Amino acid sequence: MATAPCPLYLFRSPGFAPSGDTVVSIAPLEQIVAVFGGGGVFGTDGLSAAFGGAAIFRNDATGAEFAGVWGARNASRFRRRMRENMAVVLCREAPDARLVVWNAEAARPARGQGGEG
Repeated sequence: MATAPCPLYLFRSPGFAPSGDTVVSIAPLEQIVAVFGGGGVFGTDGLSAAFGGAAIFRNDATGAEFAGVWGARNASRFRRRMRENMAVVLCREAPDARLVVWNAEAARPARGQGGEG
């Protein structure tokens, strides 16, 4: 039996920058942990380590949790990594969930092995 593709949400949110027009990409938390690893209070330490931060959304009625990243470049890299690891279906709107918390590291992680600071 084939598994259903992972819903990958792409939308703009007012909650991350004064301009109020930030690109956000999120997916169900279980799939995020499967790709990036878990850990931490919200299970997003692996995602935070890969992207320098994470955003957590929750549907209070169902308890469904979503995690992801913000910013056009991070969102693009996030979607690529998800597609490389599982079948996804892109949804160009926000899920029925509210932003619970987001965190950002003091510095972004370096790219590749040699890295840029």
